[in-house]
Amino acid sequence: MRIIRSDASKLLLYLVSCFLLAALLTPWLHNAGTLLGEMTEEKSYSRIVDYVGEHARRAELPKYFKRCLLIASLLLLPPLIFSLRLRNNPAPLRESPWAVYLPSHVVARSGGQRLRNSRWGPLQLLAGFLLAAGLLYGTGWLLVSMGWFSLKDPVPWGIAWKKAVGPSISASLVEEIIFRGIFLGICLRAFRPATAIILVSLLFSALHFLQPPSNIAVFVQGDPLPEGALYIDPANQHSGFQLLQAILMRFQNFELVLYEFISLTTIGLILAYARYATASLWLPIGLHSGWIFAYVSFKKISLRLPQADDTLSYLVGSNLKEGLIPMGTLALTALLVVLFVRIFPSKGIASPQKSPTSDD
Repeated sequence: MRIIRSDASKLLLYLVSCFLLAALLTPWLHNAGTLLGEMTEEKSYSRIVDYVGEHARRAELPKYFKRCLLIASLLLLPPLIFSLRLRNNPAPLRESPWAVYLPSHVVARSGGQRLRNSRWGPLQLLAGFLLAAGLLYGTGWLLVSMGWFSLKDPVPWGIAWKKAVGPSISASLVEEIIFRGIFLGICLRAFRPATAIILVSLLFSALHFLQPPSNIAVFVQGDPLPEGALYIDPANQHSGFQLLQAILMRFQNFELVLYEFISLTTIGLILAYARYATASLWLPIGLHSGWIFAYVSFKKISLRLPQADDTLSYLVGSNLKEGLIPMGTLALTALLVVLFVRIFPSKGIASPQKSPTSDD
């Protein structure tokens, strides 16, 4: 039991358990969704049931895995929070077996950092949104003028706005509460701030990168399998683990890791720094929502154009997250975030001399 004594160990155990439980639930949820889809196709029950059945019919196996991962994370979150609140002080990291591999300069000396409700919170939220969305939109228009992207004709502004508003609000709130509120709070009680920020940023990028690949094929009687597709039988009770294996294999794609994983890590570093520097979630929620709004809306109104010179493909990938030009935009955003938090400093950063406080 010593291996799960520290809060950091419990967090790692929670994440591994979420993926394993999602892999276990995926074939069961897929079969249930398929059955519901067939029932609602033959007979109408109610508006809600018919709506769920229609989406179940159109959903593919990777989407079921994503839903199961969300279900698993919600089911296992209360036990995680309960285990962290059994004591006022964080469990000593030095008492966990794997701590012997850690140098002393990465281990926290204080009890972490409490989140504080700053009076500048709404301003930080608005500034973060305008900063992230404005710079990313500016990058998009620059790429349009350079001929890398083109606007659709006519430009579907209404559809782009509707598709972007929901995710920019829901995803930013949920992910910032989980990653920068809970996960970073746990790591700040175990590690020094720089180490905690890097670890949570890598975790953030890894979990976003671990998405089902696009070449997953589900067997349908009479239909030929697409060439190069990875076949997974959803009726197999191990299909969820086969899908999990395919997800982990994405790390073998060097270009994908270079384009997407590094970009996600940089985003995670900016958000984690914003949370620590302000001791609140206002600024990271604003930045996160701005990025999502600009990314989703620009994707809906634009098209990626093929380039004659493939040697310049490293400058920009298939979207605003990939390539050196988007990375330059993130670097500029990081610089402006550093300048912004210096204008509105926080008194919520705990010093090593202060008594430990809970950061749940």
